Amino acid sequence: MLQNIRDNSSGIIAKIIVGLIAVTFVITGVNFMSGSDGDTVIAEVDGVEITERRFVSKLEQERRQLLSILGDPGAINEDLLRQSVLNALVEEAAATSYSEKLAFGVTDQLVDQVIVEIPQFQTEGRFDPRAFDRAIGQMGMSRLDFRDELKRNLIEYQVKGAVETSTLVTPSELARLDVLQNQKRSGELVVVKADQFLDQVTVADEEITSFYDANSSQFVTDESVALEYVLLSSDDFREQVTISSDDLRDAYDAEVAQAANESERRARHILIADSDDALEKAMDLKQKIDNGADFAELASEYSDDIASKETGGDLGFAPSGTFVPEFEAALNALTPNTVSDPVKTQYGYHLIELLESRAKPVESFDTRAPRLLEELVDREASQLLANNLEEFSNIAFSGTLNELNSVYGVKIQSTDLFGRSTATGLFSQEAVLRRVFNETLYSGELNAEVFEAEPGLWMTFRVNAYEPKAVRPLAEVRDTIIDRLRNDKAQSNAKALADAIQTHWKAGEKDLPTTAAGIVTQSFNQLDRNGDDSIARDILSVAFAAPAPTQDRSSTFVAEIAADTVVVARVDALSLEKGTTNESNLEAALAQLRTTQEGSEFWSIVTSAAEMVKR
Repeated sequence: MLQNIRDNSSGIIAKIIVGLIAVTFVITGVNFMSGSDGDTVIAEVDGVEITERRFVSKLEQERRQLLSILGDPGAINEDLLRQSVLNALVEEAAATSYSEKLAFGVTDQLVDQVIVEIPQFQTEGRFDPRAFDRAIGQMGMSRLDFRDELKRNLIEYQVKGAVETSTLVTPSELARLDVLQNQKRSGELVVVKADQFLDQVTVADEEITSFYDANSSQFVTDESVALEYVLLSSDDFREQVTISSDDLRDAYDAEVAQAANESERRARHILIADSDDALEKAMDLKQKIDNGADFAELASEYSDDIASKETGGDLGFAPSGTFVPEFEAALNALTPNTVSDPVKTQYGYHLIELLESRAKPVESFDTRAPRLLEELVDREASQLLANNLEEFSNIAFSGTLNELNSVYGVKIQSTDLFGRSTATGLFSQEAVLRRVFNETLYSGELNAEVFEAEPGLWMTFRVNAYEPKAVRPLAEVRDTIIDRLRNDKAQSNAKALADAIQTHWKAGEKDLPTTAAGIVTQSFNQLDRNGDDSIARDILSVAFAAPAPTQDRSSTFVAEIAADTVVVARVDALSLEKGTTNESNLEAALAQLRTTQEGSEFWSIVTSAAEMVKR
């Protein structure tokens, strides 16, 4: 129905229908928010349900975002991703429950206003329904999914805002932080690289075997399958469709005849949202209009319809049946340039003015014909698909893929072995993966039940090969283990040498121990945290991780800054002085840090206190 309205509406009405979801309810009179009765609840947090549909939707969104960053589906740890999504939904539900206890809420009008003001949904500074559709489509969300998600986020931000506004930063804290941030240190650094020890280490066979036995879980392969499959869509039937010139002309004539019986009306309205004094306000506005006030100016100033108020309440041209019954009945009773009395709908009171009526515009045959031909072919091909699905499914159930190829001409395609974490394309979708990794099909004796892999695209497959989870043989991973053990031993030797240097310096010595022959030190003098070009910042950071030196004793610190690098720092002197850091920037940074810490602690308490029940 929403699609039908979008197709048949024009002007500002499209902005209302597509952009302002709450106003969509007013215009269409349909409760699009009602969910599926069969939506399975997988968990409940303090009475707030987490449904399977919500979990799958969130999982697909997160997977898309990861793929856009990583590019390689194999780089995604599916188990970790699923647990992360579930944890996020639990925290979200806990926040929702907590916000309800605090009586926090968000009005539909606020949600609508946020939507129309999001820059990604605008074209030339105005809300654009097509931009809205494209943007949320790329996120894998429907309009209502996005609106629900936005509303949840706004409520959660309210609670977070209450925590954030309680954060305080005192002047004395800023002064201390400024001094610490701008401190300067002097001393020496030693960088010990592990690769210098690789030639000195050996790995015995028993070490390899012992590591393999103790870490066998690291060498487990994913459960994997290789498939043969076929796809069926309306495209497979397009060649069977013949549309004659007479058919095309008849279809066009039918559209013309239908348009002759239809009219479009252009109206504008002022919406006063439902409240105790809404009717009184509407009556007052009606009186002003009757006394000669400009309707458009009043709409711009008083209307609660955020989208149309910018254009004086203009809803554009729309066919009969577009609006809710009360609105439609009032509009039917109007003649051009007359204004209704206040009309009550579930969202408030409307003052409606009929501006003009016109016959539904019809394109010329030459303009309409190319698109109409495609629509007729698509319609017929889709009908042929629908007519053949039952037989296609029957053959898949009792026959072979070769039979499907023979009857429908569908190409038999195949995959290499893939697991849940390495699946790509259609097979990476959660709904498809659930069907693929089904133990009843692993034998390869049965075809999968025909299912819709994507809208309009139907699939069946047969398992060509199946490999269960298994620990890879030692022979396959031996070289990997040897490299791992050699690197670990080399790093241990590097760490041991770094520890020896630290011990030597702690004893009050300024040179290097004899065991560090050949090692070069790097001196630094009066350097702040940013350092200079002579020392890399990650190396210098070790010096600033060391405790402050005393007047008669240097401080030291050892850190592994990489898998093959250990740094030893000795700090001989430290100077504390007020720096040139922008105070407002420093205050903002400290406030943000404290807000993050306190917010994390707060939500940890809220989440841990929530009672979760898994279904």
